[in-house]
Amino acid sequence: MESAATMGQRVRDKRVTDFDARFDRVRPRLVAVCRAVAGGDDALDLVQDTYLKASARIHQLRDPARFDAWIVRIALNEAKAVIRSRRRELQRRNELQAAHSPPSDAGLRDLVDQLPMRERMVVVLHYGYGYRLTEVARLLGLSEINVRTLAFRARRRLRRQIEEAET
Repeated sequence: MESAATMGQRVRDKRVTDFDARFDRVRPRLVAVCRAVAGGDDALDLVQDTYLKASARIHQLRDPARFDAWIVRIALNEAKAVIRSRRRELQRRNELQAAHSPPSDAGLRDLVDQLPMRERMVVVLHYGYGYRLTEVARLLGLSEINVRTLAFRARRRLRRQIEEAET
């Protein structure tokens, strides 16, 4: 006679075997979906991540007949996460490049360099690189009202400096 622990282990082993077999059948579709959404470079890694996530969450599958749709949804979510990560990385890279790009007008650049740091960051991001004030607020971790105030003060300060330089 088998013990309950041995019987439980057999059931778990069968579930793993069933899961692996079903996953192997849907793998080509997952590779195609991941390749279409996230690009070919990450497709195999995404399928592997999908396998790990799905195997850990197989108990959440309510309707075994919907296994294919369930696993494809997990793969899509993983691919979207990779795309979001790429966008954040590209945005950070662009911000770094923006901070280190050469000035276009040396005189104006000198005036901007004289601004207080927070005003300077707002001016450079908003006027120099075209970020909306809401985006600047998010990038700097400030409220939108604070960023609008800083932009106003910076414009006023620059206007004064330009008028003084002209006289």
